[in-house]
This record gives sequence, C-alpha cells and structure tokens, in this order.
Amino acid sequence: MKKEVLVAISSTQHFEGTDPEQVDLVTCALLYERGGKYYLVYDESALTGLEGTRTTIKLDGQAVMMRRTGTYPSQMLFIENQRHVGLYETGYGTMTVSTHTSRVYNTVGEDGGQLAIDYTIEVDNNVTGEHHFEMVITPQPQ
Repeated sequence: MKKEVLVAISSTQHFEGTDPEQVDLVTCALLYERGGKYYLVYDESALTGLEGTRTTIKLDGQAVMMRRTGTYPSQMLFIENQRHVGLYETGYGTMTVSTHTSRVYNTVGEDGGQLAIDYTIEVDNNVTGEHHFEMVITPQPQ
C-alpha cells in the first residue's frame, strides 16, 4: 500500500522569555505500510527553514521516529514519558539534542489519521523549549 496524501502540519515552539512561535504548513507526502508500521515521507520547504531536506516519519504504535536526510540531517525518537538522545546537524556543526516526550497521540492508518507529540528539547543538558507538533493526514482527492 502506497498512497499520496496531504499533510497539514502545525508546530508550536515556546522558549522561556519569548512568545510562542507557530509554523503551519500543508504539503504532499507519501504514506505507506511496511511490516505493520506506517511511514510518511515528505520534502521540507523554505517555510520550515529546512529546504533541501527530506523527512521520514516512522509510526510504530506510540513510538515515533523522525529522520531527516539531505541539507539538515537529524534523527529524533519520541516515546511517551521517555528521554532520547540524538544528533542534529546545523549549518554551524553537529549538536547533541535530547528529547523528552510527555505525550504521543497516533491514529495514523492506511486512510490517514492524526499524530500529535508534546515534548521538550535539551541542548547540552539545558532545556531550550517546549514543543507541540501536530499533523493531520488525509488522502489526496483522485
């Protein structure tokens, strides 16, 4: 099963001492299933600041892995009530980034669905902000 889908993404970041920053985006993606897990693949745009980067999201129940390749490679793992350490490439070098996930909501199946993740990010063991990531996946009209 491979389907072209529309993905509406809303990402809100809140850093201490600043107003929340929100990015909303609608993009085309490919949704497929392999080995009982769903995968969503899309290309980032200039709107996200990650142009030239491809994002692959692996959905395995309540475990979600986000892998980016291309201009800004990274990998992040989100499992509710767990902390995971990964690397994040920037134009200035590689950073160690930890995510602590407080909530994962996943209803994605072959006809689309919804994914929501609440998490904090730590860079060099300092919490840099709270994040809410949400996407709604719908089949593209034929």
